[in-house]
Amino acid sequence: MALAPTPSREHALREEVREELRKVIDLDGLAAPDGAEAERVRSVVRSLVDAANHRAAAVGEPTIPDPDGLTQRLADEILGLGPLQPLLDNPAVEEIIVNGPHRVFAIEHGRKRLTDVFFEDDAELLRIVRRAIGRLGRRLDETSPLVDARLPDGSRLNAVIPPLTSRWTHVTVRKFLLRARTLDDLVALDTLSPEAAAFLEAAVQAGLNMLISGGTGSGKTTCLNALGASIAAGDERVVTIEETGELQLESMLPDCVALQSRLSNIEGVGAFPIRSLVKNALRMRPTRIIVGEVRGAEALDMLSAMNSGHDGSMCTIHANGPRQALSKLRMYAMMADESLPAEAVTEMIAEALNLVVHLRLEPASDRRVVTSIYEVTGLEGDTVAGSDLFTWSEGALRWTGIRPRFAAQLHGGTFSWDRFEDATAPAHRELERSGRRLER
Repeated sequence: MALAPTPSREHALREEVREELRKVIDLDGLAAPDGAEAERVRSVVRSLVDAANHRAAAVGEPTIPDPDGLTQRLADEILGLGPLQPLLDNPAVEEIIVNGPHRVFAIEHGRKRLTDVFFEDDAELLRIVRRAIGRLGRRLDETSPLVDARLPDGSRLNAVIPPLTSRWTHVTVRKFLLRARTLDDLVALDTLSPEAAAFLEAAVQAGLNMLISGGTGSGKTTCLNALGASIAAGDERVVTIEETGELQLESMLPDCVALQSRLSNIEGVGAFPIRSLVKNALRMRPTRIIVGEVRGAEALDMLSAMNSGHDGSMCTIHANGPRQALSKLRMYAMMADESLPAEAVTEMIAEALNLVVHLRLEPASDRRVVTSIYEVTGLEGDTVAGSDLFTWSEGALRWTGIRPRFAAQLHGGTFSWDRFEDATAPAHRELERSGRRLER
């Protein structure tokens, strides 16, 4: 009976494969190998595994029971992230968490599970991570024990090693999965109600400024992409700005420019942060600016753009609710070097924003749902006032019965308030607009 190859035997094969490949391929230059290069690597690996089996059979040694599996593992180590590559290739896996060589978790549909993936030891895990980030001009060692890098497929890899960790190499890989391209797709996924989707589409076409909020993995970017896809006018020029290219608007809109920030190189120079790109976008004659995520001083530039003729601009922010989203936006804007007073920033927010769309991941159903569409109505004293137009009630997103102040802008086209007026009024219709405020 054929026995499984021992770790030392696999290690020897691995070194043999790499030495042979170095003769025909620049392994260090395989940052993003094309199909021909990848097939070339697999062909060499396959031939070496077959040769090893033939040698073993000739001298009476145990043969490799699963040569195809071994070929795939060796190719994955050279072309990808080794044992983690099958998880990366699995479209259902959203995130990979590695706590040392023997505990690898995968998050699927919002739920975490322990996988059967493992590494021989921490040295193997560290070697694979270093090879992946080395091709991207990043490093991971005692002098730089933390790294945050974007992989060629758009996934984000974060790795931390001792002395910042107690013992093991810890790795987190977040994949970016855009499950919906349009608002209709979100309706099909039960993320939005048809009425709310029609309302948001009309709001986008009317040029209302929006902030999309939610927790990690709640579907903010997917919602932002669907909202952007609703931009209908052919004379619109849209500039998108992201840390990692997730939005697909460049392929969906006639005039769209996609910009991506860049991290510093191994010498610590060459970085282009989000704020620099927002400032540059203003020089590109956009009608709208869409920022993938606001998490710093770029919030001030985004508010300035919304207040200076770029109607219909949008961005996302991490928050637990609409009012907290507005509060965090103000905090980020006040982090800018301009050091504007809180009163000035609060006034900018009240004048710039029209809507906050909030999402969350429902733990019971593993669905990403829009739980609130919140209108910013202006200033009341020294606070930003607003009210819920749609809110989550009895397991569904329902209209509160409140018409927004910009309702007149939504008339025309295919949008009509009749579909809302004819619906049964929800129990929370009596919510008063004046009760929705952002605490200072």
